[in-house]
Amino acid sequence: MTKPRPVPVLPAGGRRAAFIGKGGAGKSTLSAYFLAYLKSYGVPCVGIDTDVPGKAEHGTLYTHANAVDLGAPVYPAPAVHHIRQEAQRLCPEKGVCLLDTAAWEKHDGGPHLAVMSAVDKVILCLQPTPNELDRATSVLGYIQQLKATGAPAPELHVMLTMVGRGVAADKLQAKLEAAGYPVLSSRFMFSSALSGPAHIFKQKIRTRAGSAMDRMSREVLEVVAR
Repeated sequence: MTKPRPVPVLPAGGRRAAFIGKGGAGKSTLSAYFLAYLKSYGVPCVGIDTDVPGKAEHGTLYTHANAVDLGAPVYPAPAVHHIRQEAQRLCPEKGVCLLDTAAWEKHDGGPHLAVMSAVDKVILCLQPTPNELDRATSVLGYIQQLKATGAPAPELHVMLTMVGRGVAADKLQAKLEAAGYPVLSSRFMFSSALSGPAHIFKQKIRTRAGSAMDRMSREVLEVVAR
């Protein structure tokens, strides 16, 4: 039986991380799982849902956390110009402050650029299709822009999500790695079954050692802790 990855020790000031990507890539679902598993590992954690609320709804992660206990508090979106300040204020000692985001948009005044400047690590949730890779160039380009100007830039890792059968994901991973982008070994697999991991909205998450979500959470935590 394979031993689980050890739980790394985070720095005293904690780490701030974000799941980003287009709509439907699984960001909020993965965020919910990650928070639940962090809690099960004994890692202090909080979430911030940076999806700007509409008239009748808040972001998916915030709504989920208010329906059932994810094991960690999740805060609604602060004003865009307060995202960095709130992420720093709420980040627990030796813990993780996780920011969930809406569908990626790069424009002045939006929350995504503020999120990018507020976190240490970014997990780009990427579906393995050519058009999604094309959209992702906006994210990759913005990180390079931050680095070129000397501004604080998060470390980027890619997670392939909504992965189905076939070799498309393997080909995309090889292409990304050849271009120098680190790709996580964990993949969020597509499932249309109601019992599948994507169908947990407003449901309590039952953590299970050795499961795909456990392996994903441990790998993401290793990346965030470094």
